[in-house]
Order: sequence, then structure tokens, then C-alpha cells
Amino acid sequence: MKPEKRYDYTKGSISFGLFRLAVPSCLEPIAWNADILVEIFWVGRLGPEFLAAVSLSFMIIFFFRAIGFGIRIAGSALVAQRIGAKEPEHASHAAGQAFLLAGIYYVAISILGYVLSSRLLGLLTSDANVMRVGVAYLQASFLTIAFVDGIFTVSHMLKSSGEPGKSLIGLGVSTLLSITFIPLLVFGLGPFTGFGLPGSAIGIGLGRIIGILVVLWFLTSGRSRLRIGWIHLKPHAQTMRRIILLGWPAAAQNLLERGALLILLKILALFGPVVLAAWSIGNRLGTFSRLPGFGIQSAVRTMVGQNVGANRPDRALKSVYLSMAGLFVMMCGVTFLLYFYAREIVLIFGMKNEGVDIGVVCVRILAIGTLFEAVRRMLAGAFQGAANTKPPMVVEAFVRWGFQIPLAYFTALPLGFEAAGVWGAMTISHLMGGVCLLAWFLVWSRRRGIGSHAETRY
Repeated sequence: MKPEKRYDYTKGSISFGLFRLAVPSCLEPIAWNADILVEIFWVGRLGPEFLAAVSLSFMIIFFFRAIGFGIRIAGSALVAQRIGAKEPEHASHAAGQAFLLAGIYYVAISILGYVLSSRLLGLLTSDANVMRVGVAYLQASFLTIAFVDGIFTVSHMLKSSGEPGKSLIGLGVSTLLSITFIPLLVFGLGPFTGFGLPGSAIGIGLGRIIGILVVLWFLTSGRSRLRIGWIHLKPHAQTMRRIILLGWPAAAQNLLERGALLILLKILALFGPVVLAAWSIGNRLGTFSRLPGFGIQSAVRTMVGQNVGANRPDRALKSVYLSMAGLFVMMCGVTFLLYFYAREIVLIFGMKNEGVDIGVVCVRILAIGTLFEAVRRMLAGAFQGAANTKPPMVVEAFVRWGFQIPLAYFTALPLGFEAAGVWGAMTISHLMGGVCLLAWFLVWSRRRGIGSHAETRY
């Protein structure tokens, strides 16, 4: 078979390299968030208590996925740097060890989460209707977590090697199948009556399983810079230790973020299932609207990592500034659309009566914070690509726990703004987090320089 020509991201035009990485990386999160929006669309037809159950369960699962995030960020940083250093075998080794660590974690958390689903959901709500419909959904979500989150671990390695298009194919297949499975498994077809709400989690899980198989085919068949074999899955203590040391700050950053969201959900639950349903729509829309940011974040992480590995800190730094300017302009447009078309959007997702006005307020407040949150995440990607994962963690701890949670509690309860106070606190904290991480990056890059010290290269 004739060798495939590989693009070198350590040479040539920085803007073209970012474009080549960012386009499929932007389309990819659209793919893996499309089925989440479809899920909300169909679940909204069941009633607000079902939306509330999905919202609470999603955040519980989201919290436990933070460890997997740390593993794949560390693994992808090592892969990108080894590819940049023209050492594909070392990159494949790092990817294989990341897969092994992730697999061990997912199996353990799947079993534990299934057993404790009722208690975990009970920590966030005492509403009998939400508990009644939510426990089975949460159990199904834990049973499929290895595939729902695992596909991102596998895809991250492809993107870090500079091949986001192949990752996009796997996630595209996964999403198309999930979109088909969700209504079928929830509502049934013909004599098949469906599984109700748990069918939604099962449908997404089935789609992800097939998507993983597609991505693994690229990684094991020689059609990628990485070629994963059984030898790369043999435990190697030194590499696994390196992944853990590099990945724990990224995991801690996500645990801090997602733990704070769980506390905010606990506060929102005090105001009833309609508020939780509005939050479910606003949160999913916010995530979906930040997809350009996720894509550019992934592109920056790869560009920085490969150029650090190639000893090209100048290119790494220029790629960050160019990405930040483009992302800011793009997100201004997204925020405008969300704010001024909030009512039409909320109606699409089945909100009725007083829920419409509550949903509009939620979407509009959160839309403002979306701009700054996207910039913050892009800067976090730059730090992660340079294997400096601690600054995003420190900013997350300060903003979420030192500012956001106290402000949300004080404005929602003592000041009487209720749910709007929580959403306002989130938007203000997104602004603060973006500004803080930008200031840190500017000082760090000027004083030390990306890639100018040995600890940034592994």
C-alpha cells in the first residue's frame, strides 16, 4: 500500500495549519453534541420531570467523566509532542497506555455508579417524580459510560497526531446512529413498546460503540500516523505514571468545574422541575454554542503540542494569538443569535406555559457568558498542549469555588433572585475566568516562553 502523505504542522503557514485542524475539529463536537440535543427534543415530549431527570443525571455522569478527561488530555499532549519530534512509535506507545488507563477507570466507575445510582440522584433532588423516572436512566447511563466517553479518548489521540478528519468520521457515524436509536428505543415502533426514558441513554451508548469501532479501525489498520498494537497496551509503569502526573491537574480542573455545577443544580432543584427543565435546555444550548471554541481549542492543543515537540515555540505562540482573535469574533455572532432568538429556541424544545419565560431568561443570561467561556477553554487548550496543565486548574478552583458558588447562593436565596441569580453568577464567573486565564497566559508566555523550558516537553 502506498504511504499516505502526512501534513507537517511544524512547518508552513500557521493559519492554514490551524484551519486544517480546526474545521474537522469544529464539526466533530457538532457531531457528538447533535444527539444530545436530539435527546432533549424527544425527552421534552415526555414532560418537565423527565427533562429534569436527564439534566440531573447528565451532570452526575459529567462529573465522573472528569477523570477520563484528564487521561485523554495527558495522553494527547504526549502524542502531539512525540509526533512533532518525528517519533511515531513513541506516540503510539503513549496512546496505548492512555487507552489502558481509561479502560481500567471506566470499568470500575460503571459498576460503582450503577450500584449507587439511586443514592447519587437523591443527593441532588427529593422530588418523587424526578426520582421515579431518573434512577433507571442514570443506571443506563453508567452502563454505557465507557463507550459514551471512551470514544473521545480514542478520538483525541487521532486529533493530536494531526488527523482530526479520521476522528470526525467515527463520531459522525456514532451520532447518525444515536439519532436513529433514541426515538426508537424511547417510544418504540410497532409491537416494540420501547424502554421509555432509559432507552435514550441506551440509544446513545449503542451509537458510541459503533463509532469507537470505526475509530479503532483507523488506529489499528495502518491508516493513521498512530498504529496501535497489542504491544502498546502492555502496562508500562513509567509511561502510565507520566500520564497520571500530567493528567491529574486537568482531571482536577474538570472535577472542580463539574462539582461546582452539581452544587448549582442542587440550588436550582429548590425551585422545582420546570426550572431544572429550563436549565437542561440552556445548558445544552450553551455547550452546543461553544462548539467552535471546542474545535479551535483542540486545534490549538495540537499545534502547540507538535511545535513544542519540534522546538518551535514561536509558531506555538503565534497559533494561540491567531486562534483567540478568530474565536472571539465568531463567538460574538453566536452569542447575538442565542440572545435574540431565545424564545423561538425554547419553544422548539417543548417548553410550555410559564416554562417558556423561565427558559428564555435562562438562555439569554447563559448566552452572554458563552463568549468568555469559549475563550477560556481555548486558552486552557494552549496550556495543555504545552504540557502545563496546572494554570487552568488553579483558575477553575478560584473562580468556581471561591466566587461562583457563594455568589449563586447569595443572589438566589438571600437576595431572592432565585434561578436567575444562579444563572447570573455563572455568566459573571465565566467572564472572570476568561480574564484571569488570559492574564496568566500573557505573563507566562512572556516571562518563560512556550517550550523554552524542559518541563514543557515530554
